[in-house]
Amino acid sequence: MNKVNKVKTKQKNRAPAELDEHAAREKCLRLLALRLRSAAELRARLSDSGFEDEVIGPVVGDLARSGLVDDEEFARAWVASRQASGGAGRQKLRWELRRKGLSEDLIRRVVDEGIDDQTETYQALTLARKRLKGNLRETKTLARIRRLLLGRGFGFETVDSVLQQLTTEAEH
Repeated sequence: MNKVNKVKTKQKNRAPAELDEHAAREKCLRLLALRLRSAAELRARLSDSGFEDEVIGPVVGDLARSGLVDDEEFARAWVASRQASGGAGRQKLRWELRRKGLSEDLIRRVVDEGIDDQTETYQALTLARKRLKGNLRETKTLARIRRLLLGRGFGFETVDSVLQQLTTEAEH
C-alpha cells in the first residue's frame, strides 16, 4: 500500500471534519516552514495527500486571510530569488509562475516590475560571458550561446542584443 493510499485510508476512518482540517492545516504549515508557496501549490499538495476539496478550500482560505499564504509575496520572492541566481529571463519566470498556479495578471505585473529590459540584458550578457568558450567568430559558438539564452527564457530581442554586443567586444 503506497503512502497516498495509507493517508486516504486513515482519512476515511476519521470521524469529525475538524480533525481533517487540523491535519490539513498542519501539513500546510509544515510545507510553509520549508519555503513560501502559492495557494495553488498548497491546494495541489493537500489534494495529492488525499484531503477533500471541502477541507482544502477553508484551510487555504484561512491561511491566506491570516497572511501566511500570499500569492503576490510568493511571486515577488520567486522572481527575486531567480534574479539573484542570474539564470532566468522573463519568459522563463512567467512560465515557472504559471506552473505554480498564479494568475496571468499577477505574473505579468510582478515580473515586469521585477525585471526591466536593461536588467534582463545585463543578466543574459553575464550568463553568456560566463559560459563563453571558443571563438565567437565560429557559427557554432554563437548558436550554442543563443540556445543557452533562449532556453533560460531570455527574449529574442535580448538574445540578439547580447550576441551583437559579444561579437562587437570580440572584434575589438
